[in-house]
Amino acid sequence: MKRFDTAALVAWIALMQPAIAAAGATDYRFDPVHTQVLFSVDHLGFSHPQGRLHVKNGFIQFDAGDWAAAKVDAVVDTGSLDMGDSAWNAKVRSWEFLDAGKHPSAHFVSTSVEKTGERSGVVHGQLTLLGVTRPLDLAVAFNRAGADPYSLKYTAGFSATATLRRSDFGMKKYLPDIGDKVDIRIEVEGLRDHGAQEQAAHDDQQ
Repeated sequence: MKRFDTAALVAWIALMQPAIAAAGATDYRFDPVHTQVLFSVDHLGFSHPQGRLHVKNGFIQFDAGDWAAAKVDAVVDTGSLDMGDSAWNAKVRSWEFLDAGKHPSAHFVSTSVEKTGERSGVVHGQLTLLGVTRPLDLAVAFNRAGADPYSLKYTAGFSATATLRRSDFGMKKYLPDIGDKVDIRIEVEGLRDHGAQEQAAHDDQQ
């Protein structure tokens, strides 16, 4: 009798999942482990050190066949900032920069999405940071969608970049020694969840 191969069965189940989402827009919640917001800023012209933030909650609505129907709503935890040094973490979380005590979240909401290539597009939206709302465009790449062979959860992956000026949000401390331009890179994995929008709306009310 052949030995039952659990790993092979799991792999077979994953491969039997559809390669793309069913027709129509699908809702995804952010996977907090594999979703990160990375940023870098000029420091006295010597270097461009990086920091990292986590997405706290929100959702993505996406249909690979109709990018115009896509939506993004993401709440970023400013208190999660990590610069790799405890003193700098405290400094950047303070009132001089992110003021995480008074403004514990930054919020991005899309206003429209346009497809610019086979797997690329632009997400036009509004970013609220330090209580100030400004337009922000994300250049986004759709990486892939399918079943994760380990978790068996249907997942969609995206990468995005953007640039903003911190002074536009009233963050002017140490200009120009610490640069005004902030380069942003975002890596996202969304887990299919038909209740993602409702949960995001509930979280916003908390």
